[in-house]
Amino acid sequence: MIKCQKIGGRTIEFIEKQLIVFKQMIEQSIIDKGVDGKQSMIRSSELINLIHNAVKYELIKQGINREKIFPPFNKKSPEIKMAGYLKQKNQDICVLPTNMEKKPIIIDWGPLAFENKLDPYGYEFSNNSLVINVRSQMSSLAKNTDTLFERTFAEADNLHMRYNEIVLGEVYLIPTHEYDDNLVKENKVGFKTNNTNIEKYISFFNSINNRKLGQASYLYERCALLIVDFNREVPKLYKNSQELKEDGLISKHFAIEYSTLAFNTFSKDILNIYSERHDINNLK
Repeated sequence: MIKCQKIGGRTIEFIEKQLIVFKQMIEQSIIDKGVDGKQSMIRSSELINLIHNAVKYELIKQGINREKIFPPFNKKSPEIKMAGYLKQKNQDICVLPTNMEKKPIIIDWGPLAFENKLDPYGYEFSNNSLVINVRSQMSSLAKNTDTLFERTFAEADNLHMRYNEIVLGEVYLIPTHEYDDNLVKENKVGFKTNNTNIEKYISFFNSINNRKLGQASYLYERCALLIVDFNREVPKLYKNSQELKEDGLISKHFAIEYSTLAFNTFSKDILNIYSERHDINNLK
């Protein structure tokens, strides 16, 4: 297991370590190449793979067999291409069941029915897998909100329409403040004064969180919304509504408790849901 370093006398969590590297990489790209550097870094897989590894680390810490996680820890491939109702798609993180046989079948459902495509895993194997999507939005959050929401719905819908019992997770990172575009043009690092509409993002992810069997297919079994303040030497990852209220990021009267979406309990929560639905030994 990877050791976590100490800062200011305290041991930081692995996710915090990843966020420090995340900040360093994006800010160095700004200093080196300004707007083009920032855009290139965000579009590459380097930043988001830091969060992928944080998710995998937490799963392994909870006792999941690291050999069943795809792509493996610290690797970008191989990805698992799972056949949903609408399409086959590479999944960000899959934990495949140990005690089940793959039963390849020709896809005879949905829009793929006439394309003679092979599902190499079969229904039961896929239905017993654990699948987690990992994404981030670092700029133009207000402009891209609708697209984000629609895309997030569609990903869960595609798999749950085919596999009602599959356990799906969504991990999404947003900054409390975006980098200042005017400063970025000058190869300088700074942040906009106005903060992201945190309440809107919490409300959305709360509305699609904690899916129960039989509920709508666009819901997720567990969502994690990573709200991060990068305008600090050590980025601050929020854990609950009280912290957000103290820093003026949400209203004191905002009623949704953010801790139900926090990252620090994500892996434990989603594995508890899996164990209620399937044999947890499948993943160990």
